[in-house]
Amino acid sequence: MRKNRYILFALLLWPLSLAAQGTDAEGLFYDEPMAERIGYLPKEVEGTSSLFWMDGRLWTANDHGALRLYAIDTLTAEVDSVVDLGVRVYDLEEVTLDSLYLYFGDFGDNKGVRSDLRILRLSRRDFADGRFLFDTIHFHYPERTSALARNFDCEAFVAGTDSLYLFTKQWVSRNSVCYALPKVPGTYAAERRFTLYSDGLVTGACYLPHLRTLVLIGYSILVRPFVYVIDGFDGDDFSTGRHRRTDLANPIATQTEGVATLDGRHLLLSHETLTLRLITRKASLLRLDLSGLPEESNIR
Repeated sequence: MRKNRYILFALLLWPLSLAAQGTDAEGLFYDEPMAERIGYLPKEVEGTSSLFWMDGRLWTANDHGALRLYAIDTLTAEVDSVVDLGVRVYDLEEVTLDSLYLYFGDFGDNKGVRSDLRILRLSRRDFADGRFLFDTIHFHYPERTSALARNFDCEAFVAGTDSLYLFTKQWVSRNSVCYALPKVPGTYAAERRFTLYSDGLVTGACYLPHLRTLVLIGYSILVRPFVYVIDGFDGDDFSTGRHRRTDLANPIATQTEGVATLDGRHLLLSHETLTLRLITRKASLLRLDLSGLPEESNIR
């Protein structure tokens, strides 16, 4: 919701964004997948910034204000129930979880000015019991400089075996760097792991450790949504394995923010409401089938 200038510029480049084919590692064309709308999200979740499965239900949260979790009906995109967690967030951009905890990433920093980056942690047992007692992981990026501060925005992270893995949203370089943090409360310097050549702004992530699959989403300089899939890696080393990226055939200015999947192939996506002079895109829940994605790595 704070990115309107960037997206308005992209609208001027509309004619350049109409291609609906990609090329695989051998230069062969394939049809870019199209995400289909399940339904428009209610106004109360028009700031959707994340999607995740928990206990058989799909959940989302807004990116600022009162921290509430909303259970979403996957057939209608309607809100089934709401849980108010009793705290406020400045720029919540992702929620992830493991078997024991929920992690809330209050670390969005589009302007590159924040010094209060944090992840709130809540026991899943406490959540189920209606007790919302948080602890906090504070962190900073040791490589951050004032000149490149906007390369250290972040909207995506996942919980691994022993660490949390953050994927930066680099407004300057338009790629992403993976950083690692401990999963326990404290104050830390994020540990740089590797560069992800996303050719776009990463905004959401979903990790399936049992399938060795990580799915990232985002949008390009033309605000065209894309999906980046990594699978077959060793342990939690996402720099290994097969890396595949594809633009989606959806219109530009589709500001994808959340992704959830149970099998790594059939995805649910959310995009937030976007209002500009020229267009209005209402927040929506989408479904996407990645069956047609190239079989080989296509990141050069």
